[in-house]
Order: sequence, then C-alpha cells, then structure tokens
Amino acid sequence: MASDNTLSWMERDPFIKLFNRGGYVLDFNDFRFDAFTQESVGVPLLTQYGLSKGKSLEKFANEAPRNVALKLFSDLMDYYEYDFIRQDDNDADYQRLYKRCKEILSSTAQGGVGEAGMFFNVIIRFDESQAISPDRMFEGTPSQIAARFKNYDGSPNFELLRTLPTITTREFYQDDSVVARLGYLGPGPTHQLSEIIEEFPAMKLNDILPQNGWLGSRTRWMVLAGDPYRLLGNVQENYQTIQNPAVIQFPRIPVNEKQIAVMMPFNSSYFTPSEDPVYKAIKMAGEQAGFSCVRADEIRTPTDIKDDIFKLIEGSKIIVADLSGGNRNVYYEMGLAHARGRIVIPISGDDEKLPFDIGHIRTVFFHRDIHGIEGLTCDLTQVLKAVS
Repeated sequence: MASDNTLSWMERDPFIKLFNRGGYVLDFNDFRFDAFTQESVGVPLLTQYGLSKGKSLEKFANEAPRNVALKLFSDLMDYYEYDFIRQDDNDADYQRLYKRCKEILSSTAQGGVGEAGMFFNVIIRFDESQAISPDRMFEGTPSQIAARFKNYDGSPNFELLRTLPTITTREFYQDDSVVARLGYLGPGPTHQLSEIIEEFPAMKLNDILPQNGWLGSRTRWMVLAGDPYRLLGNVQENYQTIQNPAVIQFPRIPVNEKQIAVMMPFNSSYFTPSEDPVYKAIKMAGEQAGFSCVRADEIRTPTDIKDDIFKLIEGSKIIVADLSGGNRNVYYEMGLAHARGRIVIPISGDDEKLPFDIGHIRTVFFHRDIHGIEGLTCDLTQVLKAVS
C-alpha cells in the first residue's frame, strides 16, 4: 500500500499507461528524457535508475513524494498536449486515459499541485435514479472543501465535481446486501456513473462517513478528502455475491491468506508447469513476497479441472492472471475471481493490447526475453508486497 506521501495506484497508474509506450516515454530519446526530467524535478531518471525510460518513470512515480510525482506528470502532460496528442486521435483507449489523467490533475490542483489534495464524491440516495435536491448538496462536507466545488453564486460546480472519483449507493442501514459502486460520473441531470471501477458492500462506507448518526441512512451528496481506495482498504473483504447454483457452485472453503492462484495459458512446449519461465518468474515473486503459488494443472486429484479452478480461486487471497495471447479461459477465470472479491493482478507481454473494459486495472507488463522475465519477477514482487 502506498504511504500517505506517495501517489496511490489509482492516481499514478493512468499516467504510466498514457506515457509509457512499451518501455519508451512518448517520443523522448534518452538524452532528451534525462534533460526533461532534470528540468522538471531535478532528477535525470534514466541516469538515476539505469532502466528503460518507461520503467524509470514508473519507479520514480512509485517512490517520489506525491507533490514531486504530480509535478513531473503535469509537465509531461503539457508536453503530451503540445507535441504528441495528435498521434492518439484515433485510439479510444489512450483518449480515455488522457481524460482520466486530466481529471486527476484537476482534482489535485484544487489544493495546488504539491498539496495532498485529492477529493472524492459520496452520493447516497433513496432512489438512485433521482437527482440530489439542492438542500442536500454538500451536506456533511467540511465547509472549506465545499467551497472549492461551488460556483461564484454558491451553486454546485458539477463540471468540476464530475472530475472526482465518485461512490454511489442507495440508502442503507444495517443491510449488507446493498452494493456501493466506485467510478466516475457521466453527464446528465441525475448524475449517474458512466464508468464503474469497483463494487463493494455499502456497509464498508461506515468506515469513512462522518460519524454523526446518519451514516448511510440519509440521502445527501458529500465531498470528502483523500483517496477512496486508500481510505476503504480492501473493499471486497467478506463480500459474498449472490450465486445461481444452476450455473456455478463454488466450494465452501476458507481463504488461504498466503496462497496465490495462477491463471495462465497452458503451454504444451513445457513438460511440467515448473519449466514455464513465466510461471517460474511468478512463483519466485510469490516466494519473495511471502506467498506460495498454485496452478490448476499442478493439482493431482481425480476431479474435473473446472472444479479444481473454482476451488483454487475460492481458496486463494490473490489471483495472478496472465493475459498474454488473449486466452479466453484466463479472461473467464479472471472474471470469476473478480466476482468472488479476490485481489486480481493481471500480467501480460508488453506486445499485447488489452481490451478496453479492463484498461483501468493495473497490469504488470513484461518483455519476453531473459531480462524481461527477470523484470517480471521484480515488478510482481513489488505489487504483491504492496497488496499484502
């Protein structure tokens, strides 16, 4: 988990995906990239880390104080808009990432780039299809925060509010069946989410709502300070979705907090799973982070492999899914893991273009050579330690 003085995944990942083009950063050569980062934040990143430009940028963003990382991202965004954006005119994925990055810079800029000024909306409604009445806008919001998101006449600045991460839910009491959703608001007078990133039990909001007695039982629109991912923690904890036993019946087994289920295409070139270099890299990363890894074809029981996969997903805290090659089985298994509330970490060869629907999920990319496989172990170890 990121410290309070560094950018969270949610903040930095869109920038990395927008600027890192397969190990390159936009169209910078080595000399220009070092000169640019030296002028922006006083650090020649390529010289500092000795990695590719893309990896150097990612490592810096992981480690740098949030105000410094945001300064570099803001300067790179200026460069992107001035000299590079036209190359992405016909790429919907990069256009979406660009919009997300602008939203993050806008939300943090409300406190000035350099301040830990991230905000998010919480919208609670009796009827989620209806707009919030004016007298419930900013109810429960600290006055100094509300002032940031008002027009000169005191009315809500909905254009600015739509740039913030937003949690929506219907009113809830002690009902753990109510589902809250985290995403971004679309246009329209009823303020519905146009993009949903995460779903979780609304009761989890009790951890962050003002403790004034109302909690989730009153319709209102609040703006709160902080990163919702960091504040909520593991939003999927104890989240059990409704199942249709006629389709899938998951076994009732406890979760092994130290087990990683690995979902990846089976490669007939290797006689055993342990010979697959990608799987070996995943296992090494798991060991370095204190986990054991299991692949379905390592289970030596006389059962249907589908049952083995369901059992493996249900009994594991973390699922690593190798999306290389666009294997449909792996995508299906990753969807099952998401539905069961597991921590899912996708990985993929860096020559892959992932589907739009999972573009918001942080993915560990790697080169398919000996150095790239070593880099996969290093990068995946860092991610596993961050989520453990």
